[in-house]
Amino acid sequence: MDIFGTLMQRLVTFCLTSQIVLAPIMLGGTRPWAIAVLTILTGIGLLAAGWFGHVKLTRPIKQVGIAGALLSVWLVVQAAPIWPTLPAPFNASHLALYPTAFLPMIGSVLWLVGIYVLAAGCAQMRGDKFTRIIAWAVIIAAILQVALACLADIFSFESTYWFAKQAHLGDWTGSFANRNAFGGLMTIAAIYALYLFCAKGTATIGSRIDHAAGWIALALIFTSALFASHSRSAVLALAIALITFAIMLRPKADRLLPRITYPVLVVACVTTALIVIAMLIPDLGNRFAELARPDLIQRDDAWHTAIIAISHRPFTGFGPNAIALVMDHFATLGLNRKAAWFSSHNLWLDAALIFGIPATLAMAGFILYRLTRTFRAAANRLDRTLLISLAALIGIMSSIGWVASMPALILPFLSLLAALEARPKVQSRAASQYRNGPRQSVRPDPVLRQSPAD
Repeated sequence: MDIFGTLMQRLVTFCLTSQIVLAPIMLGGTRPWAIAVLTILTGIGLLAAGWFGHVKLTRPIKQVGIAGALLSVWLVVQAAPIWPTLPAPFNASHLALYPTAFLPMIGSVLWLVGIYVLAAGCAQMRGDKFTRIIAWAVIIAAILQVALACLADIFSFESTYWFAKQAHLGDWTGSFANRNAFGGLMTIAAIYALYLFCAKGTATIGSRIDHAAGWIALALIFTSALFASHSRSAVLALAIALITFAIMLRPKADRLLPRITYPVLVVACVTTALIVIAMLIPDLGNRFAELARPDLIQRDDAWHTAIIAISHRPFTGFGPNAIALVMDHFATLGLNRKAAWFSSHNLWLDAALIFGIPATLAMAGFILYRLTRTFRAAANRLDRTLLISLAALIGIMSSIGWVASMPALILPFLSLLAALEARPKVQSRAASQYRNGPRQSVRPDPVLRQSPAD
């Protein structure tokens, strides 16, 4: 490969990894100006990948592109004035309550498709190394957020470094404006750190600790930062992700316990550890104690309101940017109408409010289909463990909050989803001990042959 080709290859990778680092700094990437910056980087990366000429439009890329096009067409149809006049209070000849709001939504859909194509192209060019590159980028982003949060705590800054915080005072949020988003990024980074620790190809756990203990240290730092954010949803997501990671990555050579005993022990250990930590951190314990007060926790009322609204338009939805108006109109008696309910705190209910139930089911089915195909295409059990752990984490956070829709949390998972299926199928020595299939018929090193298995 010539120098120009190498530079183009590195530029494509930089355009993706820089977004993983920049999105958390830019308030999670949800502001229009932040989306614009991320879209420009995506466009530059796609142009460089096209100029490089080694990116193949595989079937997964085509399927994602078709799915994005169909969703964009439905958004246009919602906004088109071709429907019969609907009953009050939303009497209009179009389904979308805000008929021009489909334009930024289509832009977000195109960005998501572009990220998938860009990540797949990087994986095709960089091969098996690209998964580690994603992991390093996520960990760098998390380290920057921990440094910002620690600095704000030391100097008592109630700020996101963009503006003064109006909520979540006393919680670690970094440059986010939300503790749940900060905790979600810490959870994702901790899982990636565990992945890099387990990817160290050594014979025993002791030798792996000698060579890669730094990843465990980073995972502990990220976990401590998560607890300082006092985010209940992030703690729950961490527990589910750790349990999934430990159960799926159990080495076959070390089955000293019955099959059912190991998962039970993992669940018991993780649950006990979280209970002890909640007791040792009063602010976090108080946050969980607040779950018993219905006057403070209103997510059930928000979900109830969203279900009532969906029942009025189950097939068509209300269009983009309509959630706040719809939630206020159909609010139950227990819902605080003074708050700005821009989300029902459940992304699936939000999707049904915007697109309708059929389109939401189609999106959920397509995501599960792509997740299944990527799981089967993953080269080894370590990669599959990482994929399913992050999927469980995103699934939990999307069911009890809205922050999983932030680009800062979407990028690490979507990049991995595209990379694992697109990269060339090459035997990886780093995770050979976690492989499901038989080992290659290569004569082992006599020193490794005498070492006990993990």
